[in-house]
Amino acid sequence: MPLSDAAVRALRHADQAIHEADRSDVFTVYDACRAAVGSIAPVDDFYVALVRVRDRQISYPYVFSNGRHVEAGTMSYGPSGLVAWVLASRKPYRYADDQGALLNRGMRFGDEDLSADAVVVPMATDDGVVGLIGALSDTPDSLGDEVVTALTWLAGLVQDRILAMSPVRRLNLAMVYPELEDSGRAGTLMAVNQASSALTQLAADLDDLQRVLAESGCADSVLERLESFGRRCFEVQAAIVTRLGMRPEHGGPGHDAADPLEGLSPRERAVVALVTGPEGDPGNAGIAEALDISTATVKTHMASVLAKLGLTHRSELRWLVRGYGGHGDHEGHEGYEAGGSQRR
Repeated sequence: MPLSDAAVRALRHADQAIHEADRSDVFTVYDACRAAVGSIAPVDDFYVALVRVRDRQISYPYVFSNGRHVEAGTMSYGPSGLVAWVLASRKPYRYADDQGALLNRGMRFGDEDLSADAVVVPMATDDGVVGLIGALSDTPDSLGDEVVTALTWLAGLVQDRILAMSPVRRLNLAMVYPELEDSGRAGTLMAVNQASSALTQLAADLDDLQRVLAESGCADSVLERLESFGRRCFEVQAAIVTRLGMRPEHGGPGHDAADPLEGLSPRERAVVALVTGPEGDPGNAGIAEALDISTATVKTHMASVLAKLGLTHRSELRWLVRGYGGHGDHEGHEGYEAGGSQRR
C-alpha cells in the first residue's frame, strides 16, 4: 500500500541511521526501527527476535517496553503458538486476524493488561524465517496496513544487517562477560542470560544514580554521560544475544540437552517451578503456603538452588528454565510477543 509522507520520512530517517551505524552496532539498527514505527503509530512495546528452528530456540536481542529498554534473553518457543505460526506461514501476523488469540496464548509478561493491537512480521530468507519483528499497542485498531508495510520493509534492513555479521565467526563471550568462559551445567545459554541480567541491573543502577544526581543539581554533561553508559549496557546485550541467536547448533530438534536442574532435590525443583511459573514469583510466603513449609525452609532451599546452579539472584531462574528446551510447558514459552503489554 502507498505510504504517507510522514511514514516515508520516518523510514528514510531509519535507513540513514542504520547505514551510518557501525557494522557491529546492531542495537542502533533495532532502535532506529522502533523509533520509525513509533513515529507512524502508537507503539507501546517493540521487539526484535531471532529464531533457531532446529532446536526451537528464540532469542530476543532487543526489547523495548513502556518507554524503557528491557532485558534481552533466549528461551524455547511452543509448537503451535504465534512464533510457530509465523515460521510456518512466513506471513505477517495481525491482531485483527484472530482478535489476538495467538498473541495471548502463551506466557504473559509485564502487567495484567493485554495489548489491544499487534503486528509481527517475519525476517525470511530462501532457507526459511530467521527472525521476527513485533510491534504492540495498548490502543485498539492502531496498527494498520501502513505499519505492516513499514515493519516488513524494516525487517529487510535488519535481516541484511544481521546476516552480514558472519555466523561462523567465533564470538569470544568471555571478553564481554568473564563468567561466560565457564560452560557449567547449562552451557553458554545460561551464561549469556546471566550476563543480560547483570547488564540490566547495571543499567537500572545507573538510572537511579542519574536521578539522584539530577536532583542535586549535577551538571548536564555528567547526566548525559551516565545515560550513555546505561544505553551501552543494552547495546552489549543486543550484540551478544544477536550473535547467540545466529550461531548454528549441532544436532537436530530432538537432540538431548543436559537438564540444568538435574542436581536439584525434588523439593528444590518444586520451589523453582513456583518461582518460574506463569503467575510469576509468589515470594517466600507464597511458596511456603503452596508447599506447606516455613518461610525459613524456603530460604534454605532457595539458597541451595542458587548455589548449585551458580546463580546470584532468583530472577535468573526464569531464563535458565525457559532456555532449556526439555523443561516446562513449551506452549507457554512463546516469548515477549505472547503476553500483551510489556510493562514491568
